[in-house]
Amino acid sequence: MRLPPGPRAPAAWQTVGWIVRPAAFLQRVHERFGDPVTVRTYWTEEPMVLFSGPHAVRELFHLDPAVAPAGRSWEFLRPFAGDHSILLLDGEEHLRERRLLQAPFHGQRMRAFQPLVAELAREELSGWSGRVVTLERMKRLTLDTILRVVLGVRAEREAAELRDAVHGTLDIVRSLPRMVAMALVQRDLGPRSPWGRFRLAVERFDSLLFDVLARRRADPGDESMLSVLVDQRDEDGNPPSDHHLRDEIVALLVGGHDTSAAALAWAFERLARHPTVQERLREGDPDYLDAVVKESLRARPALTIAPRLLVEPATIAGWELPAGVQVAACLWLSMRREDLWEDAAAFRPDRWLGDGPPSAAAWIPFGGGVRRCAGAPFAEMEMREVLRAAAELELTPVRPEPEQARRRALVVTPDRGGEVRVTQHRSG
Repeated sequence: MRLPPGPRAPAAWQTVGWIVRPAAFLQRVHERFGDPVTVRTYWTEEPMVLFSGPHAVRELFHLDPAVAPAGRSWEFLRPFAGDHSILLLDGEEHLRERRLLQAPFHGQRMRAFQPLVAELAREELSGWSGRVVTLERMKRLTLDTILRVVLGVRAEREAAELRDAVHGTLDIVRSLPRMVAMALVQRDLGPRSPWGRFRLAVERFDSLLFDVLARRRADPGDESMLSVLVDQRDEDGNPPSDHHLRDEIVALLVGGHDTSAAALAWAFERLARHPTVQERLREGDPDYLDAVVKESLRARPALTIAPRLLVEPATIAGWELPAGVQVAACLWLSMRREDLWEDAAAFRPDRWLGDGPPSAAAWIPFGGGVRRCAGAPFAEMEMREVLRAAAELELTPVRPEPEQARRRALVVTPDRGGEVRVTQHRSG
């Protein structure tokens, strides 16, 4: 079996493009080699075949997990994510975990979190003035949202300890080369070695989190997501163990912190360059607010791919592919195809205000199929509340040229952190 065409440059050079200028790299290989395209980077040991056409992406999302387990593509996260993580599971285990993890994200339960998310957003944005690097501020906001909404943490001392522990661990996880190297070696050569520092950081994080779990079990009456998760029961009626809950919370942390922060930083970067969009946001039309959220996620998705590892041969879009290669839906390319999106490179929220979505099959910022992000409804709600609060600000770019995409571990962010200048703080 042969693989689709792709760049013949050494893997080292492709890796540089993949990390330093991911958007330009993906666009370049797509324009030169078409769809699908095969790339070779150090992100995975195997070649990766990228698909962006909606029919091929749909086929890929519906592959049997016994043939193409998605969890195998994220195995390097196991030392932090844990054995119960929805990120690493496949098949029936994944579906069972997904049902449990989706419990807080439905209907009235999720709507009950909206006022608190809105309050946190207003508190954060009320202090903005002058030059603001939105990525760093959004990391803080999305983490505080997780601490308050997911864990139910109220005391500032407890929140400060958890913030410090989360950052101490995630700063290591954010380094993709370091995580892959540590996952391969896993040798503790002392507290100053890479694996030793990582192990100590995870142990500290786990200790604080287990303390939170113990208090929540003793007093389960709050309205946090954790209280919902604590009340879960499996098919035999058994409650989840602390280690199981720990892995569920880490999955929410990995999926809801850096990813949401990157998506919001991109939204601010786009808004600063589109004053007419800001003006329409101030009118308070909820449909237009939703259109801005969807268009921001389309034009600048925080994730570039949704990968699976073929453990058996498979046919996708007419290509017979061998076992032992990665196949991935390329979210970035799919949502920027000119044959699917008119004037695809432009930031145009109006495209979502017609009779229906322009290309529902190609709008996949959260992945698709049974692997679609379980927290997607919450992520969209969080974006809406932050951008609703941002309508009170007047934003302009710090520099005239748009920011380029840069990979930071699993997510793609503005290369200057989504710099904006807040020149006016509107009240009312």
